[in-house]
Amino acid sequence: MSSSQNILNLKDLALWLHISESMLRKLIYNNNIPYFKIGNRYYFDRDIIQKWIINLHNEIELGGI
Repeated sequence: MSSSQNILNLKDLALWLHISESMLRKLIYNNNIPYFKIGNRYYFDRDIIQKWIINLHNEIELGGI
């Protein structure tokens, strides 16, 4: 995965987030992570995922959901 690559596939995002692909699939199926789908493959925008992580962190810091 190139550091300049902005669109990640499922495997690349799982590696980047240090989680299993099955955990990432659970996040997708529960609509807990931003993604887009082309055909039957899932893709993720790195910038949107970074913002999603920051928002999750801020929710936790502010007392959770």
